[in-house]
Amino acid sequence: MKKILFFLMFFLFLGSLGLAMTCRPPDLPPHPTAEQIMQHWFDIKFTRFVNDAVYNGVNLIMIDKSGYKREKKAVRKRIIMHGKNGFDYKDLIAITYPEYSKGLAVLNWAYMDINKQNDIWIWLPSMKKIRKVSQAEGDDSFMGTEFTVEEVTTRRYGYETYELLGEEIFKGYKAHYNKKIYYANTPCYKIKAVPKKNPWYYTYRIVWIDKNTGIDVYEEYYDKRGRKFKEIFHYFDTPKEGCWWARMWEVYNFRTGHSDTLLIEPGRYNSGLKERHFSPRILERQEW
Repeated sequence: MKKILFFLMFFLFLGSLGLAMTCRPPDLPPHPTAEQIMQHWFDIKFTRFVNDAVYNGVNLIMIDKSGYKREKKAVRKRIIMHGKNGFDYKDLIAITYPEYSKGLAVLNWAYMDINKQNDIWIWLPSMKKIRKVSQAEGDDSFMGTEFTVEEVTTRRYGYETYELLGEEIFKGYKAHYNKKIYYANTPCYKIKAVPKKNPWYYTYRIVWIDKNTGIDVYEEYYDKRGRKFKEIFHYFDTPKEGCWWARMWEVYNFRTGHSDTLLIEPGRYNSGLKERHFSPRILERQEW
């Protein structure tokens, strides 16, 4: 009897390890609704299938209308709180290059209750000052790029209403950074997302979700006159066996002719980050 109990406890222990150490999301359900599709995407975007994530190699390539390139480098860390003390996740992004902006950092605390505004702090190294900002400033530029703060760090499931427009073949995306074509002829769910905040910097966006992976591969942003003014592309490594990793995000602004590309090197999942690594005090200490 003791041996049976021992083996039962042993297999339960292995099962709990498997749950905690997973590094890929679950599959989409068959015939999903627009809400299920978007919930699944946001779970992937914020790596809710792991306990924490560390990206030490984030390269930002900024290309203006003339083709002139600038480069920044950053690190990103996230801990998934799984509802502890009402939190969804805590996220930290810090610039490590070039020298003149090194140390600029954004800390974001997201709550399970989407009606509760995120707590967001920015560390300004030149002033040696922490500034707490309002989530209402989510349409501000993210670190000088064409991405907004909302697009990178704060937008979550439930900030919009969703409508499934149907299924369609995505013809592919030609990246501004390297001119390669990604996701050519990919079967996708096509979803219209309308922000609940009104007025907001976009009136609606059209989102293309890969049917096989549930990844948001492409987004189109439209203004109140129905004009497309921005596109965002996401590329992920999704091996049949092994961990899924975001590898490239790219934004292009049709109004300015500027594009920005985030190139992300695979990092570490489930490395044992603690909640104390995501406090405003950490920003002052520049411990990343």
